Amino acid sequence: MDVLFPQPEGSPSPDVSFLISHSGHYEFVDNVPRPMHSHRGAEVVLFTRGSCETRVESGEHFHCVPDMLLILPPGLRHIQYDNSTDCETYYTVFEDFSGTADFTLRSIRLQEETHIARWLTEIYELCREHEFQEASHLLAAAWLRIERLEAARARCIDMHPALRQALAEMLHHYAEDLSITEIARRSNASVSLIHQLFRRQFGMGPRRFLIALRMREARAALLNPNFNISDVARESGFRSTNYFIRLFKEFHGVTPNTYRRSPDQFADRLKLTEKLFDFSAGRSDF
Repeated sequence: MDVLFPQPEGSPSPDVSFLISHSGHYEFVDNVPRPMHSHRGAEVVLFTRGSCETRVESGEHFHCVPDMLLILPPGLRHIQYDNSTDCETYYTVFEDFSGTADFTLRSIRLQEETHIARWLTEIYELCREHEFQEASHLLAAAWLRIERLEAARARCIDMHPALRQALAEMLHHYAEDLSITEIARRSNASVSLIHQLFRRQFGMGPRRFLIALRMREARAALLNPNFNISDVARESGFRSTNYFIRLFKEFHGVTPNTYRRSPDQFADRLKLTEKLFDFSAGRSDF
């Protein structure tokens, strides 16, 4: 176990409300019983390998496995036990001076969301290098992404089941030759119902939504210098490079090559980025 105490006292930098008390990394040592403990700040625990049990003094119990987060409120006594021999966790204890963070006791399965796990491990590495201000900023970004992930999943719970399934098909299979008829079939719905649900939820039909999703992936692929335009077209779900170039220009106002040279200069014609991020953030729960 490696525990760091970068800033046990003080206040956060003016432009971020989080103050990290300590960050640590645990790898299995033994299963000798240890007493319950608590922290002045909240604790976020990332489980990366193996398994263990966590129990809190109020009686709740969590079976902890990889790609799981555990949020522990300030002052709540807890204990981790029955660690498997390959158990590994990263944890950060911190305070929120804005008073707006939700520190309700809960577990979160990250599943396909990879940024949060990577950032939480990087926070530990930054603290090891005494880069505490940078670690606090990265924690704020990770916490924002956690909030958005939970909000997206909460919205999905209230969705029509056919829309939820149609979104899952698009988000997981956008690179395939996917027709709206096939999406409707996989969603156990008629094509007309799929059109109705998308227009009600997003203000556009499913085909336009799928194109917007593919364009988002194309923009990301264009940032990879190892991809030529044919590679970008294929990776983002277009079988014809010429069709992809024509559609990209229609959508962005410039060709893919022009966009690649100056991506920061060209805003999307279709303002869908925020909705796409919000729903794709929760895609593992669709």
